[in-house]
This record gives sequence, structure tokens and C-alpha cells, in this order.
Amino acid sequence: MSREKSVTTSGIDASGDRSEPGSVSLGYRLASLRNDHGYSMRELGRLANVSPSLISEVERCRSEPSIAVLKRLAEALGTTLTHFFSEGSNASGRVIRNAERRALGNDEVVDSPFGVRFELASPDEAESLEAIIGIYSEDASMGDEPVTHHGEEWGMVLEGRFKVTLGDEIYFLEAGDSIWFRSSTPHRIENVYAGTSRYVWVDTPKTF
Repeated sequence: MSREKSVTTSGIDASGDRSEPGSVSLGYRLASLRNDHGYSMRELGRLANVSPSLISEVERCRSEPSIAVLKRLAEALGTTLTHFFSEGSNASGRVIRNAERRALGNDEVVDSPFGVRFELASPDEAESLEAIIGIYSEDASMGDEPVTHHGEEWGMVLEGRFKVTLGDEIYFLEAGDSIWFRSSTPHRIENVYAGTSRYVWVDTPKTF
């Protein structure tokens, strides 16, 4: 059975403590944006279908939410996942160099218990599409719950093997295989390879 994977929240917590110099934590950003909207934890929890206690733990950097939970929180707050993680990219224009891709998740994905790392492979100037490099450690997934949103997606496996669940249908994809589907279909992606798996994924409109 797969384990629900989460992302790290190191940095400045909601009480002002700093665990990594120069960084701003996911919890701090979540608390700031929630306060900007004037939402209580209970109100945000209702909008995002997330328990207020979990929101409190995330804001205090005491819990590490799954990507699926963060997507719901971002949608409820009218933003994207990149708001919680990145300071903005110096890259602009048409080309994103390998060293310039912004990362969402843990830098040491293979050696961490969290297991999922996303890298943005498209520039900020792209208006309607978004390219993601997904890196999953063994048994990693986006979370136990399938996700849905507006738009459509195309992805291709670069390395390893993925199990893609679309509603009641299941597909196993290996290196070189690609898939397309409408994002309104409940979907979930899991690494079922005995090692690290990678893909390139394109969403339109942007979801991160």
C-alpha cells in the first residue's frame, strides 16, 4: 500500500522561529495568505476540505502536508503551489536551464522520507501551459486522494514506472510512454518502480 507523501516546511515558522537562515517557510506563507484573506482556520478548512487542526499544525511547521492537501489550500486561497515554495525565478524568456528550474519539495528526494519533488520547466512568461519535471522516490505518490481541477494534462515517463489512476481506469506507464486526459477526471499518480521514477508533465491552464 502506498504511503501519503508530503513536502517539507522548513524555514520561519508562524511564531517567528527560523530553522534555515534566509528561507521563508511554507507554514509562514500559508498563515500570511490566510490572514490576508481574513479567513479563520475553520473558514479556510471548510473551503479547502482540510481540518483546522491540520492547518494549525502546518502553519506552526509541526506537520508536513501532502501535495493534494496543498493544492486544495492553494485553490481555496486563490493562488498556486509555487506561492508556498518559491521566491521567484531569475530565469525569463524562452529557455529554462537545468540549473534554473524552481523546485517544489525536498532537495534530497531519494534520501528523504517525503519522496516527491517537482521542478518547474516552463518560464513565468508562459500564459496558459505549465511543464513540470516530477521526481518520485520508491513508493512515492501525490497522496492517497485523487485530485481534480480544470484543464487537461499530458505526461511522458522519462525513467522508471508509474501507476496512473483515472477514475475507475488504471494505466501502468514505463519510460517513453505518454498519456493525456482531462483534469476534471479524478487522477492519482504513484511510483511503482523499485527506485526513482521521473516524468515530464504539461498542464493547461497552469495548476502549480
